[in-house]
Amino acid sequence: MKMTIKPLWAAVLSAGLQISCLSAAELRTWTSSKGTTIEAKFQKMDPKEVHLITPESKVIKVRIGDLSLADRAHLVEYAEADQKILTEVELTVPEEDIRFDTKTLKNLDKKMGFGDRTELEFDLLESEHFLVASTGRFRAKPLAEMAERLWHGMAFQHMNFRQDWGDKKKVIIVTTDEEIYKSLGEWYGKWLGENITDPDRAQAAVNRIGLLWMKVAGTSIQLPEAQQQEYNAFASAKVFRIRDGRDTSYKKVFGPFPTHGLADMLLTHQMGGVSEISPTGYFALTTGHAYFKEIQLAGKSETQLLDANNYEGDEFTKASGWEDGRSWAKTLRKMVRQGDVKPNLEKLLAYDSADLKPEQLVLIYSFAYYLESDSARLVSFAKMVQRIESNNQVPAPIELAKIFGFESVEAFEKDWIEFITSNKFK
Repeated sequence: MKMTIKPLWAAVLSAGLQISCLSAAELRTWTSSKGTTIEAKFQKMDPKEVHLITPESKVIKVRIGDLSLADRAHLVEYAEADQKILTEVELTVPEEDIRFDTKTLKNLDKKMGFGDRTELEFDLLESEHFLVASTGRFRAKPLAEMAERLWHGMAFQHMNFRQDWGDKKKVIIVTTDEEIYKSLGEWYGKWLGENITDPDRAQAAVNRIGLLWMKVAGTSIQLPEAQQQEYNAFASAKVFRIRDGRDTSYKKVFGPFPTHGLADMLLTHQMGGVSEISPTGYFALTTGHAYFKEIQLAGKSETQLLDANNYEGDEFTKASGWEDGRSWAKTLRKMVRQGDVKPNLEKLLAYDSADLKPEQLVLIYSFAYYLESDSARLVSFAKMVQRIESNNQVPAPIELAKIFGFESVEAFEKDWIEFITSNKFK
């Protein structure tokens, strides 16, 4: 998937700027909006271009506007570039812009198995950052491309995403066979019972799997350490269950439900989880982002949250929602204007999946949309995610407001409400 960047880039930078900063001169991967990458060190910057030096000492001139937001943030932080390169470049949809080469997808000869169950042998399709493990006649290529496009979107926007990810693979498990899916759940429940040392926690985990496994269309599991090592894989794997031939979402890139699940997975991965003491806000951020990406890229939503009987921190969701998302903005706009819904940041950050009302779910969507709706907010969103990763908790409402440039929560909420009631919220 790695290609040489051609120097056909465009951007704006404050005139006369010439910088050669030692702290910026590290060998790193630079990315374009089209997904092309190059390993190079920063040399200097002029009003229109950044000059990079490859390990072969070749100088490549790159127009700044086609650099990823993460690269431009790197230049601001480490090369003293003007903040304007972050906010004056037109906001794009990097997941759609990337020129993806399907020839980079490879079917592997070996299969992925689970325990000694012979029916749990999955075919493997490898991409640069993922392993799609599937059974039956499932076409894995659209799902693998979807995952890579969403990965590119995260790498495009978050400065340390690529570095933190490293060279590991994220495993995505898909099955269209109900018996195989049931067998996978039985294996996983048994495996958890045998590998969690605390008896009470082990029993609780087994009970949860027994209660929820056959009710959901998407979840995550922990891979055994042997599989992590064999496939150089992350510990957590995403699982998709396709029932009754409902595989329409998986036949094309950016099907609604898998887009939602993968977007949630990637942001969760980047945020790194939160502490058990202060999990407030995590659900609203990840769920809102997942709905935002699902509707932005697929044009509608097929995802409905499952009341998991107050099991906190889980990803359990089920498909075929009560609304498709196409009228969400219009409906919420009317309710906010009439005072039937009053956006409140503190209350929103306290939402969880239990007993979530439709208007609260759509408010979470509006919140994510607002945070990622223009270049300046997207820069702040990336800073917020980086802070969550560092502190292992979501900032308090006043701190979140300050990250987005407001001195008070009330000022943040006022701007958020103005966004909801404007034509920008679609």
